Amino acid sequence: MKSSIILFSFLLCATSVTLAQKWVAHAPAGKDYLRIDKTGATTLPNGRIITPYGRQITTAPHPYGLALSPDGSFAVTANSGINPISISILKNILHENTSVQQVPESPRTDNGVLEACFMGLAITPDNKTVYVAGGETNSIFLFDLETGQKKATISCAQKQNGLSYYHGYIGDMVLSKDGSTLYAVDQIGFRLIVVDTRTQKIMHSIPTGRYPFGVCLSPNEKNVYVANVGVFEYKPFTDLDKNDLKNTAHKWPSTRYNSKEMKEGIPEKGVPALGDPNAPEAFSVWSYSVQNRKPVVRSKIKTGILVGQMVEDFPAVGGSSPNSVVATDQHVFVTNGNNDCISVIDIRKDTVVQTLFLNPEPRLGALRGLIPFGVAVSPDQQRLYVAEAGINAVAVVDIPTMNIVGHIPTGWFPSKLKVSPDGKKLIVTNAKGYGSGPNGGSAFTLGAEGSYIGSLMKGTVSVMDIPADAALPGLTQRVLDNNFKFQQVAATNDNPIPPYPGAYESPIKHIVFIAKENRTYDEVFGQHPGSNGDSSLARYGLRRDFRSRDKKRTVVRGDVMPNHHTLASQFAMSDNFYCDSDVSADGHRWLVNTYPNEWVETGTAAAYGGRRSMRDTSQAPGNLSFYGSAGSIYPEDYNEAGSLWDQLDRNGKDFYNFGFGVEMAAAYSDSTMKYIGELYTVNYPLPTPLYDKSSQQFPTYNMAIPDQFRTDIFIKEFNEKWTGPGKTLPSMLTLMLPNDHGTRERPTAGYPFVESYMADNDLALGRTIEFLSQTPYWKNMMIVVTEDDPQGGVDHVDAHRSLLMVISPYAKRNYVGHQHYSFGSIFKTFWHVLGTPYLNQYDATATDMRDLFTAQPDFTPYRAVAADPQIFDPQKALDPFDEKFDWKAFAESEEMDRTETMQKRREEDDADQRAKPAKVKKVKKIRRPKTSPRDF
Repeated sequence: MKSSIILFSFLLCATSVTLAQKWVAHAPAGKDYLRIDKTGATTLPNGRIITPYGRQITTAPHPYGLALSPDGSFAVTANSGINPISISILKNILHENTSVQQVPESPRTDNGVLEACFMGLAITPDNKTVYVAGGETNSIFLFDLETGQKKATISCAQKQNGLSYYHGYIGDMVLSKDGSTLYAVDQIGFRLIVVDTRTQKIMHSIPTGRYPFGVCLSPNEKNVYVANVGVFEYKPFTDLDKNDLKNTAHKWPSTRYNSKEMKEGIPEKGVPALGDPNAPEAFSVWSYSVQNRKPVVRSKIKTGILVGQMVEDFPAVGGSSPNSVVATDQHVFVTNGNNDCISVIDIRKDTVVQTLFLNPEPRLGALRGLIPFGVAVSPDQQRLYVAEAGINAVAVVDIPTMNIVGHIPTGWFPSKLKVSPDGKKLIVTNAKGYGSGPNGGSAFTLGAEGSYIGSLMKGTVSVMDIPADAALPGLTQRVLDNNFKFQQVAATNDNPIPPYPGAYESPIKHIVFIAKENRTYDEVFGQHPGSNGDSSLARYGLRRDFRSRDKKRTVVRGDVMPNHHTLASQFAMSDNFYCDSDVSADGHRWLVNTYPNEWVETGTAAAYGGRRSMRDTSQAPGNLSFYGSAGSIYPEDYNEAGSLWDQLDRNGKDFYNFGFGVEMAAAYSDSTMKYIGELYTVNYPLPTPLYDKSSQQFPTYNMAIPDQFRTDIFIKEFNEKWTGPGKTLPSMLTLMLPNDHGTRERPTAGYPFVESYMADNDLALGRTIEFLSQTPYWKNMMIVVTEDDPQGGVDHVDAHRSLLMVISPYAKRNYVGHQHYSFGSIFKTFWHVLGTPYLNQYDATATDMRDLFTAQPDFTPYRAVAADPQIFDPQKALDPFDEKFDWKAFAESEEMDRTETMQKRREEDDADQRAKPAKVKKVKKIRRPKTSPRDF
C-alpha cells in the first residue's frame, strides 16, 4: 500500500526478505507497575510516561475549562468531573505562592452553590468576577474571584424568534474586552447566546451548527467564530407510541452509517432522515460578523478531512471534529480533534488556506491519536500553542512561518491553555492530572472523596516559563520518549504471535474477544499465587465470607468466581494490565479500538458528574446527543480510520458480533425482554460493517437477563452458523458477558447477593470456554477476556488495573505475565495474528502480548466449574426465561456440541470500608460440587 496511513505499518510490517529487522514500537512502561511520582516520572494506564514541565497545581477532577484574568493574577478552572462539580480559583497563578480555592469546598457537588458547570469561563476586565457556564442548568453563574461567593445567575431559558430555548446546555464562552457583551454556546440548543452583562439579559440567540463546542472573538471584535463538533440532529422514530414502547419501539438500530437510508430516512418504517454528514451544520466552523452586538452568519467553513474523503487509500470514516478556535489579526486557528491537525483560516476570506499536521514522530506516518484540543496565541501573535491531549504535550507553532517548532511535556490529557499577559508564561489544564493511583489496600488512605475512580482523577494546572527555542528539541525528545519506545525486531518464527503484521503466518486463525464489565484485578485475582495481588481486596475470589446488603443472608467461605481462578491456573493472565478507560462510556469506545476524542472525554466526565438526561422533556434539537454510558460509538466520535469493525472489513477479515456496540442511548428495556435486551427509539445509525454482522438474538446490556442465557444464545447461534460440513468460523468473534457489572440484589430472581451476578458471569464464561475448547476450531483459536472499565472495584496498584486473560492451546500454562498491557496491546496482538495494519497510535505503540504465548501448543480442552450453590443457582435465574439448565447433565456430558447505581454502590462500599468490619455469623457450610477448583 502507498498511503501515509500505512507508512508506519510498512516501516513496521513490510515482509521484504531483504530486511532482517523491522522497527516496532512498545509502551515505555516495560514491566513497571503504575505509579504516581510527582517529582519524577509517572506511569499512565496506557503505558506511557508523563514528566510535566513547569510547576503543577492540583484541582478537582477534570478541569476542561480555563480562564485567565486580564491582569494575569487569577486563573479559574471549570471542573466537570465525577465529584465535585466545581470551579477552582487559583490566586497569584503566575507566582510560587499560588493558592487554590475550590467552589464549592465540599468533596461532593453542592447544588446550593454550583449545580453544574461545563468548560465555559470568562473573567471581567476589572479582574473581580468570573462567569461560569452552567451546563444543563441552562444558566450562567457569576462568582466573586476574591471570596468565591455566588453573585448572580443569568437564565438562558427564553423564547426568541418563535423558538423555545427552555432547555439548554451552556458551554464555552468569550467576553468582549470592555466586559459589556458575553458570547456563549448552547450545545443542545444549537445556538450562540449574546448576553448584555450590564442588564444580565439575553439579547440574541443566533443559530449555529450542530453541537457548538468552541467560540472565540477576533482581536478587533468584529467577528465571532464557533466550532461545531456535532454531526446530526437525532430524532425519535415517528411510529412510536410513548404509552406502548414495548410494542412500538424498533427491534434493531435504524440504519447503516452513511447509507442512502441513513441520509434520506425510511418514512414507511418511521425512520427520520439524518442527512449528509458533510452538511454545513456538521463538523464546521461558522463565521459571524458582529453588527451592533448582534452576530450575523457570514460563512460556514468545513475544516479538516471530510467524511468519505480519501486518506490516500481508504475513505475517512469519521469527520474532523473541529473543537477549539482562536484568532489573530490575520488568521483563525482551529483544532481538528480527529485529524491531528490545525486548520488555518484566512480571516478576510473565511477560507482554509493551510493545514498543519502536528505528529512529531515520522515513524507513525498518518496514524492518528494526538487529539488536538485547546489553542492559545501569544500576545504578540507570533506563537500558537496547541494542547495535544493524546500525547500529553503542547505543540508550539511559529505563526509567521507556520512551522511546528517543538513540543512541551504536560500532565495527562492537556485540555485548555492560556498565555500570560506578558507572553512569558503558559498555563495548561491537565484534565486527568497524574491519574488515579490505587483505591484500596493497606497503603491506601480513604479520603473524603472516597475510592471511586472518577473522584480520584484529580486535575492539575501546569504553570511554565515558555521555553526558549533552543530548549525545544530536548523537550520534544522528552515527549517522544514519554510516549513511544521503538526497537528493531527480527521475524523469528518462535511464537504464535508474529512480532509485527506479516512477519509470518500465525497458527492462530480464529480470535474470540470476550468483554465483561467494571472489575479490577485485585477484587477477582488478589489471591492468585505468583502475582502482584492484595488478597484482602479479593471480594470476588475464593473462600470469601460475605452477607447481603440487608444483612439477612450470609455466605461462609464461598467461591464467587471459581472459573476465573481455574482458567488463570490453566492458561495465561497478566497482573499488569490496565483499562485506558475510567467508566463504561469511554470503555465501550476503547473496546472497539476507538480512542475517545475531546467530545467524548468532556461529555463522559459531565455525564458521570451529574449531567441529567433531558430526553423525555426537552425539545432542544441536540438533546439526543447526550449518550451517557450507552455501549456504542456514534458518528460524533468515529475516528478518522474508524473502529475495529472498519479495520476488519477493509482488510477482508470476516467477523461476527454478539453484543458489542449495539447498546444505544435512549433505548427501552425491561425485565421481560428475552432477546437483544433492549428496543430502540432514536435514529442512531450503526457502523456499516457492524449492522449486518451482529446477532439480533443475543441480549446486550440488561442486568435482568442472566449471562447463562447469553451463553445459551451464543452456543445456539454458533452451532447454527459454523458447526457442520462446509462451514467456517470467521477470523473474529466478539462476545459481551456483562453481568459482572452487578446491580441491586434480587433474591426472587436468583441473585440474593451482589456476588451472585459475579457467579453468574463466572459460570457463563466457564461454559463458553468449555464449549469453544471442544470445537474443531480450538486448535487454531485464541480467546482474550477483559473488562470494559474498572470503575466498580478497588485495587492496591491502581484503580485502572483490571483483568486480562488469554485462553488458547498456545497460551502458556499457569502463567502470570508482568509486562505492561493496555487495550492497545489487545488490538496490536490481533493485528499481528491477522496480518493487518495498525489502526491508530494506541494499538501501534502498545506492547503486544507475545509474552503470554508459547510455540508448544497444549490442546487439552477446558472443563467448566459449577457455581457455588450458596451464591448462585443457574436454574432459578433461568426459570423466568423458560430455559432448562441441568448442571449435572452439563457437567457430566462428554458431547462436543453441548449446548447505575454505580456511584451509590461505591459510596456504600466506602462506608463499609470506614466502618469496623462486621463479624460474619457462622452457618453450616453447604458442600461445594466436586468440580470446584483447588484451594490456592
